[in-house]
Amino acid sequence: MMRKGILMGVVLMVAGVSLFSCSNEEVPAVVENGEIKLEMPLNVSDVVLTDFEGTVTNVQSGVVTKLPAPVKSGDDYVIKVPTLAEGTYNIYTKGSITFVKDGADGSMGFEVTSKDVTLSETSSSTKVVINSFKAESGFVLSEICTTGTLNPQGKNYNYDAYFVITNNSDKVLYADSLLLIESQYQSSSSGNNPWSPDVRPYAIPAGAVFMIPGNGTDHPVNPGESIVIANNAMDHTTVNEKSYDLTGADFEVYLDNGGNSMDTDYETPNMEYIWCYTQTIWLPSVQQNRSYAIARMKEDKETFLANHSVTPTYVASTGKTMESKQVQIPNEWVLDAVNLGTEDDFGWYVISYGLDAGFVAGRANSKDTTQRGTSIKRKKDSDGKYIDTNNSTNDMEARQEPSMKK
Repeated sequence: MMRKGILMGVVLMVAGVSLFSCSNEEVPAVVENGEIKLEMPLNVSDVVLTDFEGTVTNVQSGVVTKLPAPVKSGDDYVIKVPTLAEGTYNIYTKGSITFVKDGADGSMGFEVTSKDVTLSETSSSTKVVINSFKAESGFVLSEICTTGTLNPQGKNYNYDAYFVITNNSDKVLYADSLLLIESQYQSSSSGNNPWSPDVRPYAIPAGAVFMIPGNGTDHPVNPGESIVIANNAMDHTTVNEKSYDLTGADFEVYLDNGGNSMDTDYETPNMEYIWCYTQTIWLPSVQQNRSYAIARMKEDKETFLANHSVTPTYVASTGKTMESKQVQIPNEWVLDAVNLGTEDDFGWYVISYGLDAGFVAGRANSKDTTQRGTSIKRKKDSDGKYIDTNNSTNDMEARQEPSMKK
């Protein structure tokens, strides 16, 4: 009897422990009132979303939950997430949007997956960025030729840079107030410094900005037609037979520094000077390690300079405070942007990843001269439209035959 009583006591003790453990087992937390923001591409407005499909998949359990239809919030959309168990999720979204970009109507489909997103009671909101898309509307940078050329003696000639901007829409657009922008920072590793403030999330840190003049309708550009902006609008073949005749350019960059100007003013209409790191001669990056963009100016020059002139700094290893004199172009103004870099030394993105999620390598390394006399061109699709997915790795081709070459 004694042994049986002891055994019963042990059983009851084990049962008691088991019951105690069950009653104190943690119930998995749930995520309530969660939101997923569908962040639409920069520089588009009047966005209408259709044909939406979306799911969230719990990475741990594999449970798939269908997402409800998004609700418009400004130019973005917000999804009210159903109640979910706390955990890690893959978010899948697919749909179509119509929009307006710089006065031109556009449409596109998108399919984006955001992986390993943590949703919890304290972090119930996230976003999906729709920044890789085919926007066949508006102006695009269709060609960038900054490599310079070699003369017959093999010497460098660096004054024949030009840019081509094309109307990629199906309607007449106006080039008045378009900005040509060169980034202040270089994409090489040596330029990757801890600048403060870091303006890239909201603006392009610009070292050179020039504007096409006009009153709004002075410079119409028909669908598929282009504007050429020369750094120096002269016939460069007169001094280097391997160069280009740029006398037919629509505009040129001219820096007027009064009687001390080293630049030459040719007959081609001048771009309006907004800002430049130099007052003598501007030479676009022969090394092809800066970014270039076009944007639409939204303010007069004086207001722009007053509102968008921050000077970031960083402290060098020597203890000296270094300054970066620049202006900032709001990302919302930007119509197209292209990162340039070197294959063996692309150190960082000098503009927002949302403006360009890749880069095009104009040369293999710092000693490579084979890029001389070539240009970077935007690819076209089967319909003859230029491709613009906001990723220059996919959109652009380096070392192409320059369009201005005879």
